[in-house]
Formats: sequence, C-alpha cells, structure tokens
Amino acid sequence: MPKPSTANDLNAQLREHLRQPTFKVGTRLPSERELAMAMGVGRTMLRPVLDALEQEGILERKPQAGTFLRGVPAPLVKGGRVVLIAPFTEIPESGRENEPAWTYSVTAAFEKVMRATGTDLDLRDQSPLGADPCSIKVMAKEAIDDGAEAVLMIHPLGDRGTINCALSLLHDSGVHPIICSARNYSGLTSQVYFDSSWGMYQATRHLISRGHHRIGFASAPTGHDWVRERIAGYKEALEAAEIERNSQWIWSGDDTEKLPHLQDGVDAFEKWLTLPVNDRPTAIVAANDTIAIGLLRAAKSHGISAPGDLSVVGFDNDPAALLAGLTTMARPTGELGEALAQVTLSRLSQGKGKEVAAVTYRLRPTFIERNTVGPPALTPR
Repeated sequence: MPKPSTANDLNAQLREHLRQPTFKVGTRLPSERELAMAMGVGRTMLRPVLDALEQEGILERKPQAGTFLRGVPAPLVKGGRVVLIAPFTEIPESGRENEPAWTYSVTAAFEKVMRATGTDLDLRDQSPLGADPCSIKVMAKEAIDDGAEAVLMIHPLGDRGTINCALSLLHDSGVHPIICSARNYSGLTSQVYFDSSWGMYQATRHLISRGHHRIGFASAPTGHDWVRERIAGYKEALEAAEIERNSQWIWSGDDTEKLPHLQDGVDAFEKWLTLPVNDRPTAIVAANDTIAIGLLRAAKSHGISAPGDLSVVGFDNDPAALLAGLTTMARPTGELGEALAQVTLSRLSQGKGKEVAAVTYRLRPTFIERNTVGPPALTPR
C-alpha cells in the first residue's frame, strides 16, 4: 500500500484498512501512535481523518478507554457529479452573509480535493440571482435536473424557510444536500462549519487570563444563530471562571438578521461611556470584526486607546482586522474546504438516492494575537 500523501488519500486507505476482517463493529482500534505507524504517516496528519470518521459515526472515542469501530466504513469512490452553489460576488442589498473572498478560499480548498478524485464538479454563482428570494430553490431544481448526486451550498442567499425548502427538494429527489452556513439546519442536510461558541469562549478566556474580570460583549442583531452561539460562549467562559455576569455589559441589537455594521460598534461604545467609570468593562469581546473596528474607531475619537485604556477582541479575522491590528479569532478556511470535501465524498460513496444519516462537523477557530489586548488599565477611563 503506497504511503498516503494527502488527507484524502489517508482517508481512503484508512477506510480500506478498517474494512479488513480483523476489524469488527465494537473492536477497539490500536493506539493513535500505532495506527499512524501502520498507515505510514504522522499523528498530525492522522488526527483530522480520525475526527472526520468520528463525525460520520464510524468511530467512537471513549475517554480513558480508546477508539472503537461503530460501523463499517464505506470506501471513498472516485467520480460522481457535484454541484456547488454559492454567491461569489458582492451583493450588498442581499441582507445576508455574503463574503466572496472567504467563499473563494473555502471553495478553492474544496475543489482541490474533489478534482483529485475525478469528481465532476460544477461551480454555480448565485450572485446574479441574489435579488430573487427564491433563487436557491430554482438552482436546486436545476442541479437535480442536471443529474447531480450531491449539492453543496456555501452561504446560500435566501431566508431560512426558502433554503429549508431547497434542502428538502434535494433530499426528496435522492440528492445528498450539504451546507456550509452560519445558520443551523436540522435533520435533512449534513453541515460543516466552525464552532462559534467555542471560539468566543476562547476569546473571553484569553481576556480573563490577562487579568480582566469586567468584560463586555458588543453584539450584532440576535436573530443570527451565530450571534446567539457567540453570546453563549462568552457567558460560559465567565461562568467557568466564576465571574458574575452583568446584563449592562451585553450590548445587543434587535432580534432580526440584519447585517452587522460599524455603527453597532459605535453604539456599543456609547453605552460603555454611559456607565460609571469604575463600573465600565476593562475589555470587550465583539460579535465580529466589523463591530470591533467600529468600537475602536469610536473609542479613539473619545481619546480612549486600545489596549492602554480598553482591550478589544474581534471574531472572523477579516482583512480589515489585519489592517486595524485587531486581536481576533480566525475562521478556518482551507480546513473547512477540506472537511466539506470529506463529507461530500462520504455522501457520494453511499450512492444517489440512498438514505444517509446527516452529520454535523464543527471546526475550531484559531486565536490571533495582535495589538488590541493588554492587562487592565491601572487607572480606569
């Protein structure tokens, strides 16, 4: 067996390895080190593949006991027709998540893996139809008519109900639906995204580790699933550190899915200013980088410096965050594209029209330290 050179090669070979008669359902696998040696790879390369197989329900990890085989893995097959639908150009009036640069990065990583397997991959831009609230249903129907075996949607445009209808249409037609979205869709579709709650937990814990105990949260409109997840991560971090939460330190918008704006950060800072000096948070985590940058600009206009007077952490690692020197949580891009490819290949291996249990795969963001976090100011401002 040739030594695997990519994660996809390793995934395919490990599946074949686990299909040998010596492995029965319920069998305890060799240790990670032993398995890596058997496959001729390092443990760093092996772990993401084991994670993917665990997410698919093929493996089960039990603390202090080991890793066990829960089901016989299907082989990864070459070929198959996949349609990828995403908005690849900017549509400001869409009112929905639409980030072409990030979408291109995720798609490039996905495409690299899929092309290597001989998959017939068809990329379709939803942007020209973005003004049509039903465009995602139309494109799903076209993919079905064109013989797609799986359809991947990355940040599709449309309201939750319309997208759910499109996913149901694919599912009922025997096409495997996969989605990459900040919204949560249950039941019919496999989902691959990143863990917003865990990321915000880590951001808040970092501030606590720097000595902050009065930490505010500058929120976006709470109709977004990802906003509620990030608020939950912030609250969990405070609770874990036994720091009492103060409702006056959470500045949120309405309960819609309006896009976050710089003004949300300005509004949060103005609320910070209304608090008594000794009651003001010494640090703030923002729901995303846009809000954090708006807050930093407002602070600067009032003579408040970061991190000297106030520490600020964003989320997403947008290009503007780099220019602003903003400490933030970086969303995975290449890793996300590769994970989407692994899930898609797994669906294809089951064959078109076969009922397959949906999986949810959450990747972890990475903390990026820049210039906006320091210890609490000795003299509150």
